[in-house]
Amino acid sequence: MKKALAILMVLALVASAATAELTFGAWGRGIFVPVQNSGLENVDSITTINKTWEGKEATSGLALTSDPRVGFTVAGNSDNVGFQVDIYADGGIARGDQAKIWVKPMDMVTMQMGKFFDDTLRGNTAFGSFNWLRAYGGGEGEDITFTRIASGDHDKNWNSGQGFEVAVKPNEALFVALALTGLESGVKTEDITDGMQIAAGYTIDGIGQIRAQYFSKYLTDPDDATKIIADGTVEVAFKLTAVENLYADFGFRMFTEKKGMNANEAKTLSAYANYKVDAATIHALAIYNMNATADDKASMNIAAGVDYALDGGIGVEADVRYYNKEWNKQGDAKAATSFFAGVKKGYSNGLMGAGFEVISADKTGYAIPVRFEYWF
Repeated sequence: MKKALAILMVLALVASAATAELTFGAWGRGIFVPVQNSGLENVDSITTINKTWEGKEATSGLALTSDPRVGFTVAGNSDNVGFQVDIYADGGIARGDQAKIWVKPMDMVTMQMGKFFDDTLRGNTAFGSFNWLRAYGGGEGEDITFTRIASGDHDKNWNSGQGFEVAVKPNEALFVALALTGLESGVKTEDITDGMQIAAGYTIDGIGQIRAQYFSKYLTDPDDATKIIADGTVEVAFKLTAVENLYADFGFRMFTEKKGMNANEAKTLSAYANYKVDAATIHALAIYNMNATADDKASMNIAAGVDYALDGGIGVEADVRYYNKEWNKQGDAKAATSFFAGVKKGYSNGLMGAGFEVISADKTGYAIPVRFEYWF
């Protein structure tokens, strides 16, 4: 009997080990800029090392030099429980995008707490200069049509906050999630919905995916500084997948709170599409913000780009972007246009590349980004 129990215990341990694993992954990117110049008078050209998303725009002639993103991930996964920790070594060891524990009490339900992102329904319009040096190109590439689920404040999409999420996926078509966000400093229980995000998506086979959500953040009432109100945002989106080689995503965003930053009742229409033909991928993006300014004028962003794959892992990329004066990248009340062209060489676990970026409004600035990237 004892021998049989011992055998059963060994089998149980082996079965447990077979369904549990500890994994390591990594991603990082750095942009070396041997020369950049804002085009402003009496300003020298400078050399910097940056992350794609850091460095000042071509406004003051200065740029912030930051360490490249050097990161890695440790994750534990089993049938029912797991964790993920992202670590960044940018100027010192720090916590990255996610530091969370998750539990799956049944197949259709996943719960997680800590610092997290959930990109199940997220829109993604990343192409061209967005993946190089955004300060001299395009800063619009993700969350354009539909905002990701995050544990922190949605005004700070790097997500420093803490939260709790319950996600339900009863079948391949339906996904529903509820997240309580911004809990890092403690919140009155009666105010818990002021930091809530609820999202749902439904996939129609052969046609596309419908998505809708509401999310809010904690906001001080401009009429009474002792009160907290929910600055709510409503989003709906549709992703079209019915046409072969075509990816198209359309989104609409509006605010429910008519105070403070949203007193002008701004609404946003957005659309992105890419089409693959042979070795080329063609991109198009449009964002239109109604009532974006205090005098109810609209801001607008239109962009187009192309990627072309050559032999030997070599790729060519280019984009052009236009911003009207209400959405001017250089902030000098004039419309702005940016242009980017680059070439990259891909390897099994990364790439390197070089490009040229120009942004022009009242003045014309330029930069030459050199890009290194890895993934494991």
